[in-house]
This record gives sequence, C-alpha cells and structure tokens, in this order.
Amino acid sequence: MIAPRTVVNSFSLSRIGLALLFVICFQRNAALLYISIGICVVTLITDILDGYFARRLQVASIHGRLWDSLGDKSFYVAIIITFNAQGFLGPLVSWALLVREVALYITRVLFIEKLPKLEQIRPWTNWHGYFMYLVIVLGLSRMYADIHGLSFPVHLYMQVAAYAALAFGIASIIHFLKLK
Repeated sequence: MIAPRTVVNSFSLSRIGLALLFVICFQRNAALLYISIGICVVTLITDILDGYFARRLQVASIHGRLWDSLGDKSFYVAIIITFNAQGFLGPLVSWALLVREVALYITRVLFIEKLPKLEQIRPWTNWHGYFMYLVIVLGLSRMYADIHGLSFPVHLYMQVAAYAALAFGIASIIHFLKLK
C-alpha cells in the first residue's frame, strides 16, 4: 500500500511533468492548444487535490508545503517561458516574474521556521495567484484567437495582469520576511 504522504506529494510533484508537457505543447496549433488547455485543467486539479488530501489524510507538513510550492513554481515558470517565447509577455516582466518565483522558494527554504505562519500572508499569495490565473486565461485566449484568426486584443491586459501578479508576489515575500 502507498503511504498517504506519498500520494499527496505525488500530486504536487506531478506538476513538474505537466509543466514540461505544457512547454512542449503550447504552440500555434489548434490540437496542441486544446492539449495545453487540458494540461492547465489537470494542473489545477492536482493543486486542489494535494491540499485537500493532505488535510483529509492528516499528512500536512512543512516538507509537503515545499513540494507543493515546487510544483506550483514549475508550472508558473512554464507559463512564463512559453508566453514569453510566443511574444505574449514582455521580457522585463517575464524576467521579474521568474526571479520572484526563485526568490520566494529560496526565501521559504532559508526561513523555513516561518512556514507554519504562512497563512498570515495568504491574501498576498492569493492575489498573486489570481492575477497569474488571469494571465494564463488571457494567454490561452490569445493563442486561440491567433490560431483562428480572430481579433482579440489582450496584450495590454496580459501585461497589466502580469505586473499586478508581480506586485502581489513581491509583497508576499516582504510580508513573509516580516513574520515573527
């Protein structure tokens, strides 16, 4: 029998492989776009399930949070790289978002003693996540429009959403460091 913690961590780590698949599939091809959308849906489901099962099976841990964070960061990095490669995100905001992801992860490892208090900064991380989800939806919509020759001007909105995600992401790091 598989240990419950292994099941939960497998959901988290599966997002690394899903991120790689997204990078490979996100191209100007209708079939691959639909696969990319499916990958995004499966990624979201695994993100929901790992937390649900960790709480339900009572195996939540600091290490589990770090595995979950690694899975999340892997997928965000995949999104940023592919959207930048397609010209959907500018190089400056792409670089800044990538640096933020690395900085957040390293900060959490260096200050691991603060992880049990992570819920105190949840509003900042949630808003970062909401804006990243908006970037993802807008990027998928833009690719759909490009493939089907539709006029769907979302470039400015994607940039604004990406900068908003960055602002809340940086705020989450600052507030994490201020935790007592």
